[in-house]
Amino acid sequence: MDLVLLLQRIFDTLLNGAIYSSLAIALAIIVRSTGLLNFAQGEMATFSAYVAFVLLSGAAPGLTGGTVAAWLGGPLSVPSAIVGAVVFGIAAGGVTERVLIRPLRHAPELAVVNVTVGLFLGLNSLTEQWWGTAPRAFPSVFPNQPDDYIDIVGARLRISVVGTWITLLALLALLVAALRWTRTGLAFRAVSSDRDSAELSGIRSGSVLMYGWALAAGLGALAAALSANVVVLEPKMMQRVLVYAFAAATLGGLDSPKGALVGGIVVALAQTLIPAYVPFIGYEVSVVPALLAMVAVLLVRPYGLFGTRRNVRA
Repeated sequence: MDLVLLLQRIFDTLLNGAIYSSLAIALAIIVRSTGLLNFAQGEMATFSAYVAFVLLSGAAPGLTGGTVAAWLGGPLSVPSAIVGAVVFGIAAGGVTERVLIRPLRHAPELAVVNVTVGLFLGLNSLTEQWWGTAPRAFPSVFPNQPDDYIDIVGARLRISVVGTWITLLALLALLVAALRWTRTGLAFRAVSSDRDSAELSGIRSGSVLMYGWALAAGLGALAAALSANVVVLEPKMMQRVLVYAFAAATLGGLDSPKGALVGGIVVALAQTLIPAYVPFIGYEVSVVPALLAMVAVLLVRPYGLFGTRRNVRA
């Protein structure tokens, strides 16, 4: 086995791992706060990425939202546009919880799942109607020229990959710190553990859940904006990514942000390395190794690598 080639393949898959981990962390936050999966997470992230594109383009002819972007001072720089998309995602996530999810707090869980599926379809249609289906070029926020790399024993680690991972790890550290050492984080943990007991203790679970949805939508927006340069910005850009993110979140533990991070790396490595070194598995079916890795772990640890084991009373 060529060790330099192996190292290069690992470096090449780190960007996918960061993208999967980012969206998987957003899914884990929703599961941790509500116990349910948000099937519209990818479409919400895509819509926010288009908001970043509009902020980058300003008042371009025929671009929906261009007038608003110009009023906000557009066209903006790439970092400013991504920050704007994250802020929009946070606001949209909070509004979604308040308007669509909270009224169903006493409804069966399937009703909430159906709402997220409907939101998935609605956002996808709205994105296509407003911005079309043609792929759009999205610049990288980090240096991404051919010579922007770090040479490690002959393998090239792209600066853009390093920047993406530094951003992701910094956000995860802030998230963990907020959950452990702030009053809001304590309330969030209490609601995720036992909502009824938390409410009896005086915690307003509705506000806490809104914060959870807002945080997850903001992380999803960041994931889409960072990946738009690689995946290519178009209305269905996050649908395939969402499959891998679901696998990563399930592998790591559906209620564990740390597990989602690890799961994203494992899924990305399985997706890339198994087809490369197992001749009868081609890249066309690269999703299969990722799903097999998930199943293998779940057979041993049904709650995922870092998921919380829930005790069910008879």
